[in-house]
Amino acid sequence: MSALPMVTETPADLAPPSAAETVSGLDRFRVDDGGVWFQERDNEGRPKPPLWVCSPLEVTALTRDASSADWGFLLEFTDPAGHPRQWAAPAKMLAGDGAEFRGVLLSLGLRISTAPRARQLLATYVQTRRPDALARCVDRVGWHPGGVYVLPDEVLGTADERLIFQAETATENTLRQRGTLAQWRDRVAAPAVGNSRLTFAISTAFAGMVLRPSGEGGGGFHLVGASSSGKSTALRLAASVYGPAAYVQNWRATANAIEGSAAAHCDRTLILDEIAQIDGREIGECSYMLSNGTGKARATRTGQPRPRLQWLLMLLSAGEVGIAQHMASVGKTARAGQELRLVDLPADAGAGMGVFEKLHDFDSPQALAQHLGKACDAYHGTAGRAFLEHIVSSADTLREHMRVALEHYTSQWVPEAASGQVHRVARRFVVVAAAGELATTAGLTGWPAGEAERAARRCFEDWLLTRGGLGNSEDLQMLRQVRRFLELHGEGRFTDWARADDDHAPRTLSRAGFRKASKDAAGDVEHWTFYILPEVFRVEVAQGFDPKAMLRVLRDAGHLQPDKGRPFDCRPRLPGLGKATVYCIGPSIFETVED
Repeated sequence: MSALPMVTETPADLAPPSAAETVSGLDRFRVDDGGVWFQERDNEGRPKPPLWVCSPLEVTALTRDASSADWGFLLEFTDPAGHPRQWAAPAKMLAGDGAEFRGVLLSLGLRISTAPRARQLLATYVQTRRPDALARCVDRVGWHPGGVYVLPDEVLGTADERLIFQAETATENTLRQRGTLAQWRDRVAAPAVGNSRLTFAISTAFAGMVLRPSGEGGGGFHLVGASSSGKSTALRLAASVYGPAAYVQNWRATANAIEGSAAAHCDRTLILDEIAQIDGREIGECSYMLSNGTGKARATRTGQPRPRLQWLLMLLSAGEVGIAQHMASVGKTARAGQELRLVDLPADAGAGMGVFEKLHDFDSPQALAQHLGKACDAYHGTAGRAFLEHIVSSADTLREHMRVALEHYTSQWVPEAASGQVHRVARRFVVVAAAGELATTAGLTGWPAGEAERAARRCFEDWLLTRGGLGNSEDLQMLRQVRRFLELHGEGRFTDWARADDDHAPRTLSRAGFRKASKDAAGDVEHWTFYILPEVFRVEVAQGFDPKAMLRVLRDAGHLQPDKGRPFDCRPRLPGLGKATVYCIGPSIFETVED
């Protein structure tokens, strides 16, 4: 790096050039290999030594948004390491002293004079340039109308006019390449064949880039498994599609920081590790926020609403606990919507080797994991770039391709009896399958045809098995909650019907109802039927749910035994209480709720 020119403070007696002077050729700024200079003059108009303002900086275009507002300047320069830099700076950042504007430029590598007058002249220089080019600025990366994909420093595809990503802070392009595509395909993608979790993770990385053309909403998958089961290896493989291991973010962040990460990964796959590091009280809201694609509403210093950050992304996460278990650790109950937006997927593929099912020529899962870790460090980013170029080049047919693939796979995978919730999650798995197959067709993965689809279907079926059935999640949660209450309190808080009048029987404290035994021919108890008092049911059993909705689910599942002509309750004569209204729960509640 060359030394900065000697800068001397000069009197501020001369105003910077006006717009008229700039246009008429009297511009006192000049740019050469040494930087941007301002020609000072004394009181008699004689030239003085020029004042160095900054290293070479060009204003190559004026930018504005779709409504011809939010104007700005496209700045281009070379950093001290010789790398070209580009930043679309909002014009509003030049209001006031421009400290934030200069801070961004300094962080990008522009050298700026420390002289106060020179710092003021930098803002003047930028504002008085008159480039012929105009560009349309956009405030988010990813897909835009016309089949154009915008990156922080590049636009893929051809739009009607030049598009530029413009933000108040410099946004790093996290797509970094190392090695060749062939090396990534042979050393990283090839060992994933036969390993459903690894193939699925890589396909999920591709899926983020085709989520918008597929017409599906945001959401994600959370790999759940014990430590050292290979979850992090799966995440690194997914990250290698885009860049190095640093592409993987961490759940240990504030909600604001996660918002920023989500916006920076719009129309891509956001990868987050170690879910236990985020507060269990926040994970539910974070899952909603990430899948819904909208940040919090905030106000400016003047009280006016700021534009909300927006995004659409696929999320891939990992941790030793699932979202519901993590929330339960702080006394919160996961809602079905939260669990559906970030679905738990067992990391263990069932072969006794964690995420691994096929070791290829490696001696152990550890050896394969070590190989993949080193390979991801050496070869990354090429597949994501190649995939982007492929789908942008076929943007006019991509939407229809994804629609046909979604309908085809969904009709094959999902049973007719499945609930709408299962269909919704199934389509997310299908997007992953379609993306993986599309990358394979493009020659990026080297996988045999159908490999990505088989892996995604296997993961979907494992999710269904873990979830416990094809019904709605709320229904399953309600049935589990009733069963849990009876498992916990069936003996202690329910009076034995046959011994209610026995003075020597144990006394029931905090009674929730009665239980009646059914015995076999030998006189042994086969099962119990429970009669729950209505207020206990409403306040305790149905806590967190609509009691009538829970009763309806119990009845429809065949576990509730109401009197004839009554929708939910029955009115038996209870020992010691006489005729009373109760809810009768049959022994079938203890059968597998998920079946």
